[in-house]
Amino acid sequence: MNILLFGKDGQLGQEFLKEFASRTALSAGCNLIAVGRAECDLSEGASIRALIQKNKPRIIINSAAYTSVDLAETHQEAARLINSVAPCIMAEEAKRCGAALIHFSTDYVFDGTKKGSYLETDECNPQSVYGTTKLLGEQGVKENCAEHLILRTSWVFSSSGSNFLNTILRLAKTKSELRIIDDQRGAPTSTSLIAQTTLTMLKANGILNDLAKDVSDLGDCSLNASQNWGTFNLVASGHTSWHGYAQYLIQKAIELDIGADFLIGPQHILPIPSSQYVQAAKRPLNSVLSTEKLSATFNITLEHWQKLVDSELYKIQAVKK
Repeated sequence: MNILLFGKDGQLGQEFLKEFASRTALSAGCNLIAVGRAECDLSEGASIRALIQKNKPRIIINSAAYTSVDLAETHQEAARLINSVAPCIMAEEAKRCGAALIHFSTDYVFDGTKKGSYLETDECNPQSVYGTTKLLGEQGVKENCAEHLILRTSWVFSSSGSNFLNTILRLAKTKSELRIIDDQRGAPTSTSLIAQTTLTMLKANGILNDLAKDVSDLGDCSLNASQNWGTFNLVASGHTSWHGYAQYLIQKAIELDIGADFLIGPQHILPIPSSQYVQAAKRPLNSVLSTEKLSATFNITLEHWQKLVDSELYKIQAVKK
């Protein structure tokens, strides 16, 4: 079985590579073709088509995206080609070769004004170029490939790569205080949770069942009579603000002796409204996504964001020892 992974150099793509490498049955039963910008320029539609037609994958995982939210406001064409056009082309080619398409989207498709958690069926109203292009990408996938999973996630982090967790750990070594936004709420979600849950959903839909052994540790996910495709929110349980996230992160890092060279503690992280932190793109104030549909459909319990932060900090601690 050929599996084609786009975005191998990003933090989510790297996580998928780790997951496949750590599961011998997956490695033995699948031919993973992982590509990054050097192998396939997603702004070139012909390159995408040629790659898919050549490899004839059974599964396409699109973990690539134009994720520079603020730069997208001025680099609109690049964001459009990568976030909107490329997924549509992937979906068209997936349908032609009989592949399932896994595509990752974002909380930015919503305007953030809802009082409660966003459901998959809530009206989308993106407030930024990034959010708009991601929504158009979703629509292209839906319209062109029935066998798809669109997984909306938020506040993605890992122990490596460029993300909020690593930025805060770095700044804690040089700053006497940090001013962090406290009126935007969401669920910090690790790439590990996203990758593992994605593979569990694929198993539940019958695609990975023939790779029995190591796939069993993806969880006991009872599948209904028919396969379950469509759009699902995939985020950690619980939610917090960026300020609460930063305070927890610093406190836990200190407890694990990762923060021996920190100049600050949690008390030095000060809350500010988003109006005091000027950014080119507007962010949703409420990025809390309901995961009831995913949990009920696939019998999956999603871990709390604090446990996921702990897990990534343990990885950093292990490297330091």
